[in-house]
Amino acid sequence: MRRFGFVLLSLLSILQPWRAEAHPHVFIDTALTFRFDEAGRLAAVEVVWAFDDFSSMLMIEDMEMDPDGDDMLTGDEIARLAAMFGDWPHDFAGDLYITHDGEPVRLSGPLETAVRYDGGRLIVTHIRTLPDRIGPEGGRIEAQVYDPTYYTFYELDGTPRIDGRKGCRFQIDKADIAAAQRMYGDALEKLTNDEIMEEGKYPEVGGAFADHMRLECAS
Repeated sequence: MRRFGFVLLSLLSILQPWRAEAHPHVFIDTALTFRFDEAGRLAAVEVVWAFDDFSSMLMIEDMEMDPDGDDMLTGDEIARLAAMFGDWPHDFAGDLYITHDGEPVRLSGPLETAVRYDGGRLIVTHIRTLPDRIGPEGGRIEAQVYDPTYYTFYELDGTPRIDGRKGCRFQIDKADIAAAQRMYGDALEKLTNDEIMEEGKYPEVGGAFADHMRLECAS
């Protein structure tokens, strides 16, 4: 069965029976930092995921962590979480999509993965590097964060930060959620219940729910 965004297998096994409903089930606040090298080229993106309270609780409980319920994890538990969040399945793109003049930009898998547990929420940080670094003066750089199947909803936590280059900013165009919901509903209506549960049939409209980021740099 297809993985709907990157959530631990234990969480998916609990939540997938409701996936046919036209709304997400996992909510993540995400913060981004775009890092530039000394030549002014985009070299990496730091990604922070803050899972919602309920999803965090399910993952912690299903992995039999924090047995006394004091919202404190041991060093070993944190290490286990970091190892699993840093071990993505081969078909998971990381729900971060960057384009350069409309063409997809290759990104590495997660590097320097770290996890903390704060206020009942799992917060995961990782780095995605660009094997082929690009400069904003050489074309248009755009980005979105989304789960294609809309099982997970990513809310941007403010405007992305820029590290290593001056004179740049992100222009953010907010998603038209009402229009995206209509698109999603129309796509679901075309499927039977059996087709909705069939691998490869679920509508991939998550991008319609995602804010659109466009990098603008002074010449």
